[in-house]
Parts: sequence; C-alpha cells; structure tokens
Amino acid sequence: MNVLLFENRFDAGLKLAEQLQIPDNAVLFAVPRGGVPVAYAVAVEKELPLDLVVVKKLPAPWNPEAGFGAMAPDGTVFWADTLGGRVSMDTVVEVGRKVLEEVKRRERVYRGSSRYPDLFGRLAVVIDDGFASGYTAARGASFLRWLQPERIWCVAPVCSEKALKVLREFCDRVFCLHVSRELPFAVASFYADFHDLTDEEVLAYLQDLRRRGLLLTEES
Repeated sequence: MNVLLFENRFDAGLKLAEQLQIPDNAVLFAVPRGGVPVAYAVAVEKELPLDLVVVKKLPAPWNPEAGFGAMAPDGTVFWADTLGGRVSMDTVVEVGRKVLEEVKRRERVYRGSSRYPDLFGRLAVVIDDGFASGYTAARGASFLRWLQPERIWCVAPVCSEKALKVLREFCDRVFCLHVSRELPFAVASFYADFHDLTDEEVLAYLQDLRRRGLLLTEES
C-alpha cells in the first residue's frame, strides 16, 4: 500500500533538492502545472535557472487520470498504443485537438512569446510531481533534444516502475526518490495535499523566480 511521503509539492521539491546532486550547468524544465512547485523548490535551493516545458498527457476517454500518450508544444505526440481498439480514431483525434489547444494556451499564459533557450553544452532537467506512465516526461525530453543539450535527466519525487523503464529510453538519467511497484499507481496517493493548481498559482511561482533572477522566460 502506498504511504504519504510529502505534505505538498513544495515539500516534495525540498526533499528532492536534498538528495539530488546536480551540476552547475543544469537548466530545470518544470512540467506545468504540477511540476512547477517541485521545480521551484529545487531551483531556489540549488540556485539554478528554470524554464517550463509545456507538455500534456493525452487522457484516456474512459479515465481522464490515465493517459495513452502526450503532446509537446509543437504538436508532436508521444504515442503509446494502449487503446486496444476501445475507441475510434475520430475520438483519438478529438482528444488530441483539445490537448493541443490547452498546450498552446498554457504556452501563451506561462511563457508569453519567449523562445526555448539554446541548450548546447547544458544539462536539461525535466521535473514533474510524479511519473505515472512516463509518457509526458518522455515527450518533454524528446522535445528538448531538439535544443541540443549535452544530457537530459528526468526527475520526480515519485514514479512507477513502468515509468522508470519507459523514461530510461529517453533520458540519460532518471531520478526518483521513491519508485513504486504498487498497482494501480497514483501520484496523488503520496501527497497529503495534491490539489489542482490554478494558472494564478503557477504565475505566482514564476514571478517569484523572476524576482530572484532564476526564470529564463521573459515577460510577454
């Protein structure tokens, strides 16, 4: 049975920062929304720059908490063929359309007109509040590869054993404080407070990082 490990996402980020040894050339990429408080805590503790990689899972029609893939800001998709013929391709296309709309909206609200940075010679670190399937972080890592980082890490407080295996194919290192073999796996089960963050909460974290000189994205 899963046990509570963290009070909230910020607490998870602090615990992550305590255990994670990370080089000075790293750039952190939070997956919004849930990954932002986690990455914020790591950025502040380690004094490392932070950006966002706006990727989002493709929710399964029969269970919004489950995913069958994920989409990047450029509309490219990481596809896991787990639908098993349960829904039509028209439904899959409609799910993708809605997810892309939300990805573009988050890009506009959180990153404004900022371009993603050149990562040549840098370590890119994708951070989320947990890796359930690993699909979202995998899509984020694949998207960041185009920016030519030296290495890519995927980091989270908790992850499933399945996600660990998936992400090892996309990242140079996967680091999780707790790897769970329990099924079904739910990231929320490890947190006392796992509320859905609002745009306002995300923007407040970003504004504080900007004040500290740790935010890479510019004002739109």
